[in-house]
Amino acid sequence: MNNSHIRYEALHPLVEEILEKLSERIGVNTLFFALNDSYSNFVVKAINQERQLIEEGSTHVFQHVLCKLVVDETDGKVSINELLNDPLTVNHPVTKALGNGSFLGVAIKNAENEKIGTLCAFDDQPFDFKEQDIALVERYADIISKSINVETYVIKDALTDVYNERYMNRLISSVTIHPAFLMVLNLDRFHAINATHGYRSGNEVLREIANRLKYVPLPNHVVGRMDGNEFVVLAALEQEQEFEQHAEEYARIVTEAIEQPIVGVADEPIHVTASSGVSLLTGDMASRQTQIYAAEALMQQVKHDGKRRTSFVNPNRHAEQHPFASVLESELSHALERGQFELYYQWIVDAKQEHYVAVEALLRWNHPVLGFVSPTDFIPIAEKMEIFPDIGRFTICQAILDQRRLEETFGRKISVAVNLSANQFESDQLFSELIRLTEESYFPNERLILEIREEVLQTRRRFAIKRLEQLRQAGYRLTVDHFGSHYASLNSLLRLPVQAVKLDPIFTRRLVQNQLERSMIRSVHSLTSTLNIALVIQEVETPSQLQHIQTLDELLYVQGYEVHHPQPIDQLLVEDIIRGRAEV
Repeated sequence: MNNSHIRYEALHPLVEEILEKLSERIGVNTLFFALNDSYSNFVVKAINQERQLIEEGSTHVFQHVLCKLVVDETDGKVSINELLNDPLTVNHPVTKALGNGSFLGVAIKNAENEKIGTLCAFDDQPFDFKEQDIALVERYADIISKSINVETYVIKDALTDVYNERYMNRLISSVTIHPAFLMVLNLDRFHAINATHGYRSGNEVLREIANRLKYVPLPNHVVGRMDGNEFVVLAALEQEQEFEQHAEEYARIVTEAIEQPIVGVADEPIHVTASSGVSLLTGDMASRQTQIYAAEALMQQVKHDGKRRTSFVNPNRHAEQHPFASVLESELSHALERGQFELYYQWIVDAKQEHYVAVEALLRWNHPVLGFVSPTDFIPIAEKMEIFPDIGRFTICQAILDQRRLEETFGRKISVAVNLSANQFESDQLFSELIRLTEESYFPNERLILEIREEVLQTRRRFAIKRLEQLRQAGYRLTVDHFGSHYASLNSLLRLPVQAVKLDPIFTRRLVQNQLERSMIRSVHSLTSTLNIALVIQEVETPSQLQHIQTLDELLYVQGYEVHHPQPIDQLLVEDIIRGRAEV
C-alpha cells in the first residue's frame, strides 16, 4: 500500500468536495484521486455512479494503471475518448479488462514539482471529453497540488524533521476527549554551544536532540520544535489520574535522553541539559490556554532559578497555573462597567500599491493599576466567568460606531474588521443579534468584516460552513484568521464563503531568514489567488519582511507595525493617513 496517503489524509475533505463538483459537470461514471510512488497506485477518494469501476481505498500495481500514462507524460495530462482507438491504450491491461472505455487524467504535483498522483475521470464506455472538461479537471488538479504544497510546509520543521510550531499548536489547542502530558523544554546555555563549536554543530545538536525525543519510550507521544532551542513533548493519557502516576517518570525518561553525551559532532562529546515545565492538558478548552501557559511559565522560572530542572504544575491549584487568575477574575467582573475596555485600530495595507484598505479593531483592557492586560490572559478567564458575551457585544457595537466616525471624518467608505471568538461564533444569541443588526437602515454590513480563527472550523464543519454562509448572505464580509495553523480551512477552503484569509503570524516571523517560510507564503498565495480569495500577511514588523512580501502578485495585503501601529480611535482620526481605497 502507498504510505503517502497517510501524509495527505488532511486533504480528503477537499478532494471529496472537488470530486462532487466535477461529477456535477462531467457525465462520466467514475471520478477519482490517486497517489502513486512508482510501485503502487493508491485510490484516496472515488465517486462511482451506476457501476463501481474504482474502489476507494484500493491499491493497484502502478505499472498496470492508466495513471502511469499521466505521470509519464511530459505535461502531466492525458485525454482519451475511446481506449480501443488510441495506440497508448489499445493493448493496455485496463482496456483488456473493460473491453473499451474512456479516460481523462491530470497530474498532481508536490512542492518539489514531482508528479505524485492524478485527478481522473474514467468510464467503461467511450466518452467525448470536451475542452471545457479538460480545463475543469486541470483547474481542480492545480488546487489539489497547491493544497499539497501548503500541507507540506504546515507539518514539519525543516531543520529537525519533527513537527513544527504551527502543527504543535494545532495539536495542543485542539479539542480532545483525552487528557495529555505536556512538557515544554528549553536547552540550557545553547548559545555557548554555538559560540564554542559553531552554528553548524549547533544545528547538528538540535537534530540529534529532536531525533532522541522522537524515539523516547512514551506511549502515543509526539514531538515538536517550537523555535530556536525549545521543544515540546505531548503524550496522550487515557485518564487525568494517570498524570499523577506517570508525569515524573515521563519527564525523567525525556531528561535522560537529552543528557546522554552527543558524540561525533565536535572533537569532544557535547553535554546538553534542559530546563522544563510540565502541565496536564485536559479536554476543557476554557482551561487549556492557562494549562499551556503554566508549562511555559514554569520552564521560564526554572531557567531563571538556575536551569537543569523540571517543574510540575499541580493541576488542582488553579492559581499556580495562572499566577494572576484570582486578581483578573476579581477585576474583570467590573471592567466593562468601569469603562476600562477600549478599541485600538490597525490599518490593513495593499502590499503592492501601499494604500490603506481596511482597519482591524483590537480589544484592549487598560486597567488603572495593572496597565494593559493581554487579551490572551483575560479572554479565557472572561469566557470561563461567562462575561465575555457582554465584552464581545461591546466590541462589535463600538466598532460600528467608530466605523461611522471614520467614514464621516475621511469622507470615504472604510471597512472595519472585528474578531469573533469560537464561543461568539457558535452563540445563537449573538448570531441573532448580528442578523438583526443588518436589518437596520444605518448599518454598513458590507463594511463590517467578521474574522473567525481557523480552529473554529476544526469541529462541526457543516455547522461552521452553514453559519458562514448565513452571515455572508446577510451582507457581512468574512475572513479566516490564523490560516495555516490547522487543517480545517484547507479542507474546506473550496466551500468557505470568505473573501480573505489571514496567514498565521508564525510564517512572517521567520520570513527573511528562512527560505521555507517564503516558499510557504508563495504556495498559500498561489492557492488563494486561484480561488480568488485575498491573502493578508500579519505581523509584518520589519522593512525586510515587507520587501519580501512585495515581490508577490496581486490580492495580497499586509498588516503589522512596519505599516501601522495600533491606535485608539481619537488618535487615528487626527491622522490623515488614508492614501487610497481598495477592496479586501
